[in-house]
Amino acid sequence: MNQKSWATIGVVFLAGIMIFSTFAGFVMRGGDPVRTTPSAAWNPSDFGVSGRLIDWDFESLGDALGMYPEDLVFAFWINMTASENLTEAAALVLPPTLGLTFRDQVNLYPSPIEGFSWGLFGDDIVELHWTRPAPLGAHGLSVVYNGYQMIPLESTDLFRVMGTPVLFGSEAAVKQVLDVLSGQAPTTEDFVLPYEEADALQMSCLGKDAVENPSFMPPLGGEYVESYLGASPNDDGFILTAKYLSIRGASDTRVREMAEIQGLSVREEGNIVTVSGVVEPENLAGALGAFVAP
Repeated sequence: MNQKSWATIGVVFLAGIMIFSTFAGFVMRGGDPVRTTPSAAWNPSDFGVSGRLIDWDFESLGDALGMYPEDLVFAFWINMTASENLTEAAALVLPPTLGLTFRDQVNLYPSPIEGFSWGLFGDDIVELHWTRPAPLGAHGLSVVYNGYQMIPLESTDLFRVMGTPVLFGSEAAVKQVLDVLSGQAPTTEDFVLPYEEADALQMSCLGKDAVENPSFMPPLGGEYVESYLGASPNDDGFILTAKYLSIRGASDTRVREMAEIQGLSVREEGNIVTVSGVVEPENLAGALGAFVAP
């Protein structure tokens, strides 16, 4: 990563989008906005573009992990229909992203982004947007790669590949994901905690104990092998679950201190420490920020 933080990389990505005048190069046209869940059975061919289209399950972070390359160090997934308060808290805590920053602007798509994921690997990031397909007004010459049509965004160095979900990123990053989808490159196998979780917001990060190269530091650099943080709305606020694989040292101390402050329970099962409980809406952003990077 050359010691770049996730926020720095996110800002660079977002700046590339901001200079793209009024988003004209990737406006989707046609149809009235509809709100469904990320599991809606849409047909990717409705985008009306040629070549292969992404057609991938996208109902959890576990699904998204299957699309990311093997050097992934951090990723999150959110069901953006679950709770506006949860989406707003995520936008405050997580790195700057197109999907969260411009989620309410109808000039991105004619219908809302229902599910969203962001992944960091090497010096690159990608975004995955789950939105109802609609005919695409394309600008510029596309690049065909592994049968997929990589469509450039006008006035930027970014590309998109249509489908469910839609893929955004730099040319190099997009090609890495397409290599995974085409079976020409392995996906990540370093994440174990997100699978079978059902939270509306899910994020996972490798800690410094997960890497073999001592000069490489994951974006959060915690003293653990892997972390997972999930949150879902309920009648009393938000159910928060934080898990840490082989946590130790100062990170372990901070997790236990923060759990006590938030009134959350802590339990240990083997080499996994789990923090869980209900967080009030006004405390959600602070709790997410605290437990994602102990």
